Amino acid sequence: MKVSCPNCHKVFSAPSEWAGRKVKCPGCKGPVSLPRTDDGGERDLGFDLGSLASMEQGGEVIVRERKTKPLSLKEAQAQQEAARREAGEDEPPAQVDPTIRLCPGCGERVQSPELYSDLICRHCGATIPGREIKQEQTRYTTLSDRVTISVTFYTGFGSAALYPIPALGSIGLSMVIALGAIAVILFPILGFTGASGANEISRERTDFGWVGLFLTVMFTAEALYFGAVAYYVLIDTIRTTTSGAEQPPPLTWSPVKLGSALGGYAALLGFYALVVMLLFMARQGSMFGSLDDLQHLLSDPVSLAVLALLTFGVPMNMIGLASSHAVDGLNPVKLGPSILRTVGHYTFLFLIVVLYLGFYFGVMYAAMSWAGPMLMQAISGGSDLGLGKIMLNALMGLAAWSVLVGAALYFAYSMGRVLGLFSRTYRARLAFEL
Repeated sequence: MKVSCPNCHKVFSAPSEWAGRKVKCPGCKGPVSLPRTDDGGERDLGFDLGSLASMEQGGEVIVRERKTKPLSLKEAQAQQEAARREAGEDEPPAQVDPTIRLCPGCGERVQSPELYSDLICRHCGATIPGREIKQEQTRYTTLSDRVTISVTFYTGFGSAALYPIPALGSIGLSMVIALGAIAVILFPILGFTGASGANEISRERTDFGWVGLFLTVMFTAEALYFGAVAYYVLIDTIRTTTSGAEQPPPLTWSPVKLGSALGGYAALLGFYALVVMLLFMARQGSMFGSLDDLQHLLSDPVSLAVLALLTFGVPMNMIGLASSHAVDGLNPVKLGPSILRTVGHYTFLFLIVVLYLGFYFGVMYAAMSWAGPMLMQAISGGSDLGLGKIMLNALMGLAAWSVLVGAALYFAYSMGRVLGLFSRTYRARLAFEL
């Protein structure tokens, strides 16, 4: 049966008798549930059609020979040549059926008409890769075949800014959630407080100073949550793009998944904080305890060179964190060779990342210039302002905050696309399991 991965949208084939089971996607390595089939027809007939289908596929009978150890390619070729000489055949062997592939795990033969689709072996569960279109064959492919050819790093980094457009619906939903999660709590309380303040007896005791504290706490909580969502979609986009998918993955809202993904990000921040701390201790001989000490550290050319070198490795850190083993993103043994093998291309990637970061911070600065006064007015609103003014400031501040959340998610999609295209193009040179 043909199955499409709901996460990376990769299409692969799985044995029909595995219906109802979960398999690992050959692309993103995520779990995929195979659809169940209706077995009623087989029960009514009284015999197993699946056994007949396994005996004869595509009009030919395939004899599956059980071997204790699969032959290597050279051993199989030598045996075939010896058998041909014994039979006295001088003509070359017949053309091999392209629909039959050998499983690299158990050596069994598996047949499928999908030549360019990955298969899952029914015997051992290993992935059997499909054929790849060679560069000289692309001129003979059809238009539909050329559309499915993967985008590379150099052909796709410019269009990465438009990559999140299909996910604008999810991004808009996150903006509504960011606004509504605060509004549904704040405005009913404000309305109740304002109604009670209309009483002449309690007018003097009405105080709206709590609004600023409430908004500060809610903004902090949402910043942590949506920051986790943005980081997860960044990692998820790297994975799906590396596997060959061209559509952005959906946003993930589950706190369990977000918490497990944030472990790698927290480890990355802790690693760089430890390096900065050790660097300061090596230069100053003591721990820094104020911002003046940190400014003194940044004014040292040697310290700046070390920090610049660490910053240079951050894009490769993120690619490593998106691999099958997230801890590899912090492993210098795998990080260093991955950069050295692609140093020229990686330097260009670093410049592209800096360019995207500059564009993002420019947009964020413009947004904060517009939203900052509204947010500060909403947070600093006190009892000296009227209820209508406080509610207006809070509404404008929440609208500005939702724009910032949407911009962060949009940037996470774009940056994940750039890093994913790099890992897709130079996957063979990287030391990570992607």
